[in-house]
Amino acid sequence: MKIKFTWILSLITITFLISCNSNPTTKNDDLGKRFFENYSSRKDYKKMLSFYNDSLIYENVAQYSGSSTIDPRYLLNEIIRWNDQTMQYENNNLLKVNELFSNDTMIIANGEFSAYSYNGIKFPSMKFTTYLYLDKNSKIKKQVDWFNYPIEDIIELYQLQQGQDKIKLDKQ
Repeated sequence: MKIKFTWILSLITITFLISCNSNPTTKNDDLGKRFFENYSSRKDYKKMLSFYNDSLIYENVAQYSGSSTIDPRYLLNEIIRWNDQTMQYENNNLLKVNELFSNDTMIIANGEFSAYSYNGIKFPSMKFTTYLYLDKNSKIKKQVDWFNYPIEDIIELYQLQQGQDKIKLDKQ
């Protein structure tokens, strides 16, 4: 009788531990891995789009873009340039995630974008940190990117921004 009771108690304990282990963090770790694997391979546009909420708040901190609400298709087509065949990445992988953290409302990834060539110009690899904020359906509602752009790119972005600011002032 005592052995049967111990066995039942052990079974209940194991069941409890397993149920506690299947928490949102584990689910969101898996979501983050699937998101960045798809992002890196750039093969399945529809799958990539399925990770996002219909309305997305996006910010690229290094470009000082500020937060703005955009359609996820705009992010993929215009900012990430999902289907741009002139961007050639080493080993056909856009990025490598070195660290992935998550909780029930967000996923944070640190990694490195691969070196690539674009229209014959070679660009070095760069580090990144991406914050993905999730809605109640585990869809990305906000994305904040921190990219460690090469200094030449930062200077070019600054000059481009200055030119746009001058055009705005001239129109006033």
